[in-house]
Amino acid sequence: MEHLWHVGPATVGEVLEALNAATKRKLAYTTVLTILVRLGEKSYVTRTREGRLFRYAAAFAEDDLAAEIGRRELRRLIERHGLSTLAGFAADLAGADAALVVRLRALANEPADS
Repeated sequence: MEHLWHVGPATVGEVLEALNAATKRKLAYTTVLTILVRLGEKSYVTRTREGRLFRYAAAFAEDDLAAEIGRRELRRLIERHGLSTLAGFAADLAGADAALVVRLRALANEPADS
C-alpha cells in the first residue's frame, strides 16, 4: 500500500521491484500478487487491466486508512452484535448520560428499514 500511495498505480512487477529494492529479504512475484489480490478482495486497492497485466491503485488516501479500518470494524461488529453495540461503545467514550448515547440507543431500538 505504501508504494501505491507514494508512487501511484503500479503493476505487480513494479511493486515487487520496489519492495525488493528496499529490503534484504527478497519476495517472490506470486507473494506480491497474492497480497495485492487479497487487498483488492477487501477493497483496499482497485485494479485496471493494462494489456495482459493489471495496474493496482490504492482505493483511498493514506491519511484515511485508520478511519476506513475503524468504519469497517464498526460495521462488522454492528452486523454481528446489533446497533446496541455502538451505543455501548459511545457510553464508554462519552459517559452514560451523554446526549449522543441517548440518540444512539434510540436508533438501536428503531426497526430496520427494508
